[in-house]
Amino acid sequence: MKNKNIFIPNLMIFLIILLFSTAAYSAPSLSLIYVIQQGDTLSEIAAEYEVDLNQLKTENNISNEASIRMGDELVIPQNNKENRETEKKGKKKLFTEYKAQKNKLTFAINTHYAARINPGQQAPDIDKIPEDKIIDYYVGPGDTLYDLARDFSTSIGTILALNDKENSFLRTGEKIRLPIHNLTSHQILNQRVSKQELDLLARAIYGESRGEPYVGQVAVAAVIINRVLSRQFPDTFAQVIYQSGQFSAVSDGQINLTPNQTAYRAAREALNGSDPTNGALYFYNPRTATRVSFFRGRRVITEIGDHVFVE
Repeated sequence: MKNKNIFIPNLMIFLIILLFSTAAYSAPSLSLIYVIQQGDTLSEIAAEYEVDLNQLKTENNISNEASIRMGDELVIPQNNKENRETEKKGKKKLFTEYKAQKNKLTFAINTHYAARINPGQQAPDIDKIPEDKIIDYYVGPGDTLYDLARDFSTSIGTILALNDKENSFLRTGEKIRLPIHNLTSHQILNQRVSKQELDLLARAIYGESRGEPYVGQVAVAAVIINRVLSRQFPDTFAQVIYQSGQFSAVSDGQINLTPNQTAYRAAREALNGSDPTNGALYFYNPRTATRVSFFRGRRVITEIGDHVFVE
C-alpha cells in the first residue's frame, strides 16, 4: 500500500508534465510577412525589423535587391527580442481569433500562422490572373496559407483576395481557389495529379523497371511525365500509359501488379521535378526490344541500368 501511495502522486506529476509538454508542442508557429510598399528598400526593411540584411535575403531567396516589387511579400526572420515580442502578440491574437471561431474550423496541431503586415493595405491585383490559371484546391490536413503560397509561387495576400478571406484560418476539406499562373507546366501537373494517377504511374514504374537501380526507376517515371507534358503525346497519364504498343508492362499485364514503396517514391520524386534523362521521351532495353530500328537516328541522351533513354 505504501508503494501504491507513492506511485499515484508520481503518476500525477508525470501526467501534468506530459500535458504541459504537449501544450507547448502543439502551439502554432508564427511568421511575420511584410508587404513591400512603394519606395521600400531591403536595407530599410532590415533596419526597421532589426534583422540582418543577408539573412533577410537568404530567407526570401533574393539575390538581386533591385528585383523586389511593391506588393511582394517578405518573410521577416524571428531572431531578436523585438520580433519575439511581436510574435507573442501575434500568437495571443491567434488564440483570441481561434476562440471566436472554434465552432467554424478545424484547429491543427503545429499550425503555421502568418501575421501579415501591410501598412498601405493595397490589395493584390488579382484581375490580371486569367480564370483558366486558377484551380479549385481542397485543403488537406496540415495545409496553411503560408505553405500554399510557397508551393504555388504566389503570395498569402493573393490567396486571401482570391477567396475573399480576412484571416489565414483553413478547414480541412475546405475548397479554395489557388493561382497557377506562376508555375511551370511540370509544377502544375504535380499540383493536379490525383491519387489514382499516382497509383497508375507507380504501377507503370514497377512493371517496367522494378529490377533497375532506383535512379533508373525515376528515369522511367520522368519519361512518362515528359510524354504527358509533350504535344506529341496524349495529355493524361492513363492515355499515355495505355497508348497502344508503347509500354511492355501494359502488353504483358505487369501493369496490374501491386507496386512497392520504391516505385511510389520514384513516382513522387519525378513529379517533384527530378529527371535523370534530361527530357527523354523514349526508353528501351537493347537486349530485349523488338523494334530497335525505331530508335535509330534518335539522339541517345543517357544510359541507366539496362535502359537507353532517347529523344
